[in-house]
Amino acid sequence: MPILLVDGYNIINSWSELKELSRDDLGAARDKLLDTLSDYAPWLWDKIIIIYDAYKTKGKPEIYRERKDIEVIFTGEGQTADSFIERLVTVLLEEGEDVEVASSDYLEQNFVIWKGGRRISARELREILARYKLDLRNKFILPPPRELLDDRLPEMIKMYFEKWRRR
Repeated sequence: MPILLVDGYNIINSWSELKELSRDDLGAARDKLLDTLSDYAPWLWDKIIIIYDAYKTKGKPEIYRERKDIEVIFTGEGQTADSFIERLVTVLLEEGEDVEVASSDYLEQNFVIWKGGRRISARELREILARYKLDLRNKFILPPPRELLDDRLPEMIKMYFEKWRRR
């Protein structure tokens, strides 16, 4: 299974509910994205790495956080998420990993394809998650109750069986 690299702010700004949430509380939007992706990490991807820009923050080193199968990275000062993703894609592909990148950034998508990875737009990521959620629901819905023999027998036969049973 592939490793999914997620351009965090690109996805947040592409999904309307996360974009709206980020206007009031950016941290809550990041947490919501993390929670959403964590539901799918072990089934669709070996690992998910969410990368956020922190390049405008003075004196801030790269920050790593890990939660189950998801790693969250805030880039260091002067480094964009795009440049970090490009470097990481190159390293992972050279190591023989299967890599997908979720971003609607056109230049980022072209770079990923050029290097040999796969790109997923923000819209496609949402569709993948929704389709998988629907598949799970369909798999775990109980089948309709089986038809009973009693429902298929003519009334006359049922009457004979009932008499026989009462003897």
